[in-house]
Amino acid sequence: MSPEMSQLMDPKLVVLTAPRSVAAEQYRALRTNLEFMSVSGALARIMVTSGTPGTGKSLTASNLAIALAQAGKNTLLVDADLRRPMVHHLFGNANLSGLTTALTRPDEWEKYVQRGPVGGLSVLTSGPIPPNPSELLSSPIMMDLLGQFSRNYDIVIIDTSPVVSFTDAVALSQGVDGVILVVRAGHTSRKGDLKGKERLTQVHARFLGVVLNDIAMQDGAYSYY
Repeated sequence: MSPEMSQLMDPKLVVLTAPRSVAAEQYRALRTNLEFMSVSGALARIMVTSGTPGTGKSLTASNLAIALAQAGKNTLLVDADLRRPMVHHLFGNANLSGLTTALTRPDEWEKYVQRGPVGGLSVLTSGPIPPNPSELLSSPIMMDLLGQFSRNYDIVIIDTSPVVSFTDAVALSQGVDGVILVVRAGHTSRKGDLKGKERLTQVHARFLGVVLNDIAMQDGAYSYY
């Protein structure tokens, strides 16, 4: 990673910026848990969402993608939160084109993928915010793109909008192998979290588990359980 790239990144990408922290170690533990779970079924496409906004789901998706790339997985991080995209802010990437551009030009999608800060990590930012996110994400073109991503990468991590507020994540869950729900300690309501899980189970999404984010640790870093 170049010094220029490190200056643009959000310091909360702790797997890179603070690799010896408790938080970074917990993201690596999440990676290991997913590797064990993949024994019972392929996990090539993993969606990360939340019940409500403000949980740190984009941070979780981004740190997990970095950890997977560091373990030798050819990883693609996709920002499919077409309401409030954050991935380009976290990595300091341009966002003039991205997923929404690829959806209009699916044969050229590889042109819109950007190099990540570590070897083996690629990033597809959201691109310009469209007027019809749900329709785009549930379209046959999106499902076809997901298949193309999987044919080119070992694993695809997809950040999506909160599941209670919008239908985007519910629609997209039909094209992934598993879903992680991110909950922020002391911030989100239990009712909202349960509603998010309920919406995913209603459409028979493969629910992988819950990440509990923003727990105060002894070293002062945020973490997850």
